[in-house]
Amino acid sequence: MSGLALAGSNRSHFWRVFFIGGLISYRALFYWISPWQYIPTMLGAPLFQILFFVYLGRAAGVGSTNFFVVGNSIQICSMAGIYGMTMAIANERSFQTLSPILATPSNRLALFLGRGLPVLITALQTCLFGFLVSALLLDFRPSLPDLPGLALAVLVTSASCTGFGMALGSIGLRVRDVFLVSNIAYFLMLLLCGVEVPIGRLPLALQAVAQLLPLTHGIAAGRALAAGAGFLSTVPDILLELLVGGAWAAAAYLLFAYFERSGRRSGAFDRL
Repeated sequence: MSGLALAGSNRSHFWRVFFIGGLISYRALFYWISPWQYIPTMLGAPLFQILFFVYLGRAAGVGSTNFFVVGNSIQICSMAGIYGMTMAIANERSFQTLSPILATPSNRLALFLGRGLPVLITALQTCLFGFLVSALLLDFRPSLPDLPGLALAVLVTSASCTGFGMALGSIGLRVRDVFLVSNIAYFLMLLLCGVEVPIGRLPLALQAVAQLLPLTHGIAAGRALAAGAGFLSTVPDILLELLVGGAWAAAAYLLFAYFERSGRRSGAFDRL
């Protein structure tokens, strides 16, 4: 009986750290929760990105409206996923709170994943805003039967980008300027993942790199659904996107565990 009670207590503690700890860390670490920063950062910038590339593509005649709408509306989830998870680690270092957190006996997986949940929700909100704006201003009209599949593709891609952001955030335990890494990763994904340029037009080496990055398969699934291809035809791409995100999340956890162990030996948790 005592063993069962202990197991139940451990599970309860895990979920408290996951939900409550994740929410508190989000409120404490992220500057953009203020409306004065959230609106221009997480809504204004994505809005102008979508409008810019749609009208540029129309003027150049290099792609349809739906091509750019779907690519950019899904891609903007990476803004929250990459920068959000980077800030979850980098700001703990900047505020000198990383060492006290890692000194606690709390489950590391709960600490790690709990910080990703609010970021994932923010990413979904940003994508939803992008599609709503596109429907209102750009006459984006996917068929109703394909909307659930498109929503699933967006959810999986947002989770995949969050996993990738976790990996970059884990690197932030050691890199002095982790935001430089995040900026490079963000714009490389904009270039390589088929957001603005069809992947088939890239050199073969870059096409191979794109297959290992988030967004690539999710955007392909979203475009197929917007074109009316049907959900079943997009299942392979959605599963590949899920696999890519899971692999990056697993790599992130392993990096986090490794840097924590080495940080305990060197006392370098908060060294900037």
